[in-house]
Amino acid sequence: MKNNNSLRFLCLKAFSVVFFILTGFIVNAQEERYLTWKGTINNVLEQNPNLASAKVNLEAAEADIAIARANYLPGLNVLGSISQSKTATFSQTAGVIPSSAALAGASLSQMIYNEKKVANIQIQKYLYASQEEQFRNLRYNIISGTGMSYVALLFANDLLSVQQENIKITEHNLKAAKDRFEVGSTNKQEVLRWQTQLYADRQSIESQKALLIIRQGGLNQLLNSPIETKNQLEKLTLENNGFLFSSNLVAASASDENKAMIIRDFFVELGHANSPVLAGIDQQLLAQNRQVQANKRWAIPNFNASASADAKFDLNPEEAETTGNDVGFWKVGLTMYLPLLDGGANINKVKQSKLQMSALELHKNDLTTSLEQSIRASVAVVIGDFLNIGYAKEQAAAADMNYELVNDSYMVGESSLLDLLDAQNQKLAANIASRVALYTFFNDLLAVELAIGYFPFLQPKEEVDALIHNLELRLMDLK
Repeated sequence: MKNNNSLRFLCLKAFSVVFFILTGFIVNAQEERYLTWKGTINNVLEQNPNLASAKVNLEAAEADIAIARANYLPGLNVLGSISQSKTATFSQTAGVIPSSAALAGASLSQMIYNEKKVANIQIQKYLYASQEEQFRNLRYNIISGTGMSYVALLFANDLLSVQQENIKITEHNLKAAKDRFEVGSTNKQEVLRWQTQLYADRQSIESQKALLIIRQGGLNQLLNSPIETKNQLEKLTLENNGFLFSSNLVAASASDENKAMIIRDFFVELGHANSPVLAGIDQQLLAQNRQVQANKRWAIPNFNASASADAKFDLNPEEAETTGNDVGFWKVGLTMYLPLLDGGANINKVKQSKLQMSALELHKNDLTTSLEQSIRASVAVVIGDFLNIGYAKEQAAAADMNYELVNDSYMVGESSLLDLLDAQNQKLAANIASRVALYTFFNDLLAVELAIGYFPFLQPKEEVDALIHNLELRLMDLK
């Protein structure tokens, strides 16, 4: 009996261990997820509270168009009243009103022409279009910020991998030094030197792990996810994510200054065509121009049609205070309104609106120039980043080869400990530099795409391919 109880206890304990292991596995699985580049950005766009708030405000602004248009639609009013007075009274509109009476009426009005209200409908449409561009600009800033956070996390992950690979080399060299010390082929100083390097490498790794957690939390905050959620990210490549630089022809042309200028010109054209900031100013200019036109037409009369009908009911007909024909009336009219003198206000309104138009035009010119300068500078940086990727790869390959040669020489006593440490540090620095070059390029490319208002990864592939082909034709035409 005692053995059976022991067996049951052991089975229960084993089951509990398995249960907790499986539970822990499930929890860990829930805390890790795989994120794609495009999917991450789309998720943030769907969940970002600032963007959702701006979208609601945009929908509210659209109501201004309907309100402006309502002024041009028919207006219908219905009224009714019951009154009691000492004696019958007289009204210019209703005639004799019995001492005890009920009144009912309706009026219909229809604007035929009013220049200011006609203009206001179109002005509100332009202003709404300007707000749409502001919304698009906010959306693009969120896309760029999300992309940069994604790139920063990829960079932090890769740097950790580089440092973990480096500490493996240090551990291998430390073990080799201990083995040589045991057989008397080296001294204690060499062992201690490698131990010192190992501790330094461990410190670097711990610092990088902390930075990785920070970058992880930053992206999770954008995704509205638990801060500690672990993310496995889709890698970025020049072939899939390099935009214009994914083209072999564009890539080969980047080092030629004349062709690089064509690339910068092309980006500037894209910026002028797609920038939401410039598009918003254009809509404001259209609205202001319509306001100028409306102010110039101050001498055009306003016309309004109206119709009304009223009926009155004597609630005490025995007193015969009204005749049988005096029971109501109807009226149809056409009204013209033309202000002839207003102290010069209309003339000054025209002058004021023209000055406001000139101010907007000057603002647009300044924005256009600033945008072009910004795009050209940013593209120049990106071209440099792109070229640095190739140089950094060659540097890393050379450093790897140098380390192997120095390590082989060190093992046979032809190179010193300092030579090997220097070669390892060069290898580490070169591998870090290759990652810096790659992710700096992607980060700066996002800044360019924000400046030009065009993110290729959110556009149809056919459209992006057509843009690349257009640039390739321009580069081929340059001889």
